Amino acid sequence: MAKKEKEIEKAKLILTDEEIKDLNEEGIKNLLINKAILDTAKKYEFTDEEKEEFDYFYKNEKNKFFIAKLIENKIVVNENDVTEIYTKNKANFDAQNISFSQAKEIIQRDLLNQQVATLEAEELDKLVQEMEDKVEITKEEILFSKGNSEVLKTLIVGKIIAKKMEEKNFEEKNKKDLEIVKDNVYINYYLDLQVRKNVKVTQEEITEIYEKEKAKLGNVTPNSAYQQIANGLLNNKAVQERNSLIDQIAKDYNVEEVAKEYIK
Repeated sequence: MAKKEKEIEKAKLILTDEEIKDLNEEGIKNLLINKAILDTAKKYEFTDEEKEEFDYFYKNEKNKFFIAKLIENKIVVNENDVTEIYTKNKANFDAQNISFSQAKEIIQRDLLNQQVATLEAEELDKLVQEMEDKVEITKEEILFSKGNSEVLKTLIVGKIIAKKMEEKNFEEKNKKDLEIVKDNVYINYYLDLQVRKNVKVTQEEITEIYEKEKAKLGNVTPNSAYQQIANGLLNNKAVQERNSLIDQIAKDYNVEEVAKEYIK
């Protein structure tokens, strides 16, 4: 059973000159809001199950950061490739009124994503090839996975990466960056956790929408329609709840007033 959240003393939000350098008014407010959410998250009393889940997410992000550092110097987007792709697809870009500079950004981003995915896969394969003969997984980890094969795979791969990080003394060398990674996990995990606790979709809501829209559904089966409606409702409510939570935290920490101290 989840612990009841206690009334907490809110920290004073402080920004350094380095943090606000080159930030506009909106950027300053967003930074203050993130600090407010982080303070709230760190003072929240997680249950044992929530702590375990948080640790899982943090380890995953730490592993991703490690792989990203391994490949960062290998990523190169060739301008000739960009130009060649643009030339081949110029008619499509023109039809959508996409300028050359915009098209170039799109192509560069796509090439970058493709390259990153390929390099990540290569690095993971290399780590697996270099690993010891066996990887042990505990009973607690199996229970945590709830039999989900993807979670089990992530746990196993994570152990392989963790071993390599230890060999390279990676955490000590990247302590500051990993603190930022952990803070981001705190922020997102806390918000997502509260959304999961507060957002519910009832059968009545689903049925009401289905009855109103069923004439437009064509060949969609009732079961499929109900599932789509439920997912849509859940996503919409989740976005609204997350935004409401952020707005409330910003209000609780008086972000608008604090921001005035830093906006010149």
